[in-house]
Amino acid sequence: MTTIEQIKSWGKDHGSSLGGKQTLLFNEQLEISIVGGRAGLYGDFENDFELAIIDRKDRNFVTRFFVEGLQDDVLAYASGEEIEKIVNEVFHKQDFQVR
Repeated sequence: MTTIEQIKSWGKDHGSSLGGKQTLLFNEQLEISIVGGRAGLYGDFENDFELAIIDRKDRNFVTRFFVEGLQDDVLAYASGEEIEKIVNEVFHKQDFQVR
């Protein structure tokens, strides 16, 4: 089981001069991007997070198919518990890599 503490420890610089952190988890089919910690991102990467799930084949957002009731491409201000639940459901018994 993947924990929020692991996800935070895997975080790398978001790649912009504005700061922030990002953890990418992926397998052949899906990529989960978890970000936060700067203006423009929906979370601080400590207590809440922004999560997006992307189909790696066509690069379309598929987050709404994994989060009940979501009408957007990303889940904003998700708690650590929500992030853990989604990651562990999406990658249930499947290997994934961290980038």
